[in-house]
Amino acid sequence: MEKTYSKSGSLKVSENVIVTIVKNAVAEIDGVHKIASKTFSVKSLLQSSSDPSDVRVTMSDGVCKISMSVVAKSGYNVVSVCEQIQDKVKSAVQSMTGVTVSRVDVSVTDVDFTPEETL
Repeated sequence: MEKTYSKSGSLKVSENVIVTIVKNAVAEIDGVHKIASKTFSVKSLLQSSSDPSDVRVTMSDGVCKISMSVVAKSGYNVVSVCEQIQDKVKSAVQSMTGVTVSRVDVSVTDVDFTPEETL
């Protein structure tokens, strides 16, 4: 959790808020099919979070590091999509929370080759 002190008290930004901002930012990027799901493990069963997405936020000295795994859509340049994710996520988190983002690590775990339906 991030703590910022002001004249009237302290402000806390939950890591869950940052994860939600990340998900919304990634959803707006063409070329991303979805954020990948966590792999099954005993540890995931014991954790209280019911969120199956693979977005990790690490806070250290008021600075945030974000890591995520995504499934890309076929037909898009994966490097370009990942760069867009990095830029959009960093910008969204910093502008909405004031928390400095030191890095955004993106792993592409799969590519979706399902044909898109046309209307």
